Amino acid sequence: MNEKVVFDQLSKDVADQVRVRQTYKYFNGTDRSKGLYDEAIRMGEDVLQEHKEGYNEPQAMVDLVDQAIYNSRKALNGQQTDKHSLKMQLLRAGQFLRSQEFTGLPIKTQQYWEREIAAAHNIEVASNTDQALANKTAIKVATMFDTMEQMRPQLMKEAAQQRAARAKKAMAARKEAEKERQKREAILAKQKALAEKAAKEDRKEEKKPKKKSGGHRGFWSFLGFHKKKK
Repeated sequence: MNEKVVFDQLSKDVADQVRVRQTYKYFNGTDRSKGLYDEAIRMGEDVLQEHKEGYNEPQAMVDLVDQAIYNSRKALNGQQTDKHSLKMQLLRAGQFLRSQEFTGLPIKTQQYWEREIAAAHNIEVASNTDQALANKTAIKVATMFDTMEQMRPQLMKEAAQQRAARAKKAMAARKEAEKERQKREAILAKQKALAEKAAKEDRKEEKKPKKKSGGHRGFWSFLGFHKKKK
């Protein structure tokens, strides 16, 4: 009777590759150490696929492949990512973004800096940032400062043009608002004058004496009798 082959531990170690690849021991490891681990995982996946298809390797082979995964995982030699350079560049960038020098830059340049520094900050705080990416990002931020220094005259000219355009637009808006205010005041003044005129006419009507009926003479006249003149 064939002994039942157990794949539980191999399945766990193959599935654990997702976690392992998120550790600095893997992503900062040498190409050789990562290659050995990747190859051991590939062999483990092949054994599990054969088992799924109904072709089982002997227990000794399953254990041997699992041991290879274990050994290669232990041999991963990556060191924790050194983010000191990136942190220093981001500290410098943070101070710059709060300065008057930054607010004096053209709007598009400000937006570019804010976007790129936010992305660099996300890389700095991420737990799976490898050394190569940390170094690359630190160099990118430093290069942004160098580029800005080279382009300073052009940037200052563009910023001045934008400020002038904004001032002109604001002045036009104020003039338009004043025009609308004067128009509203004219309408209100006209409405007030009409209302006062109507009220004055009402008061005049109220002051007019009421017509008297004429007493008895009016009554006889109504009946058709008229007193003859002598």
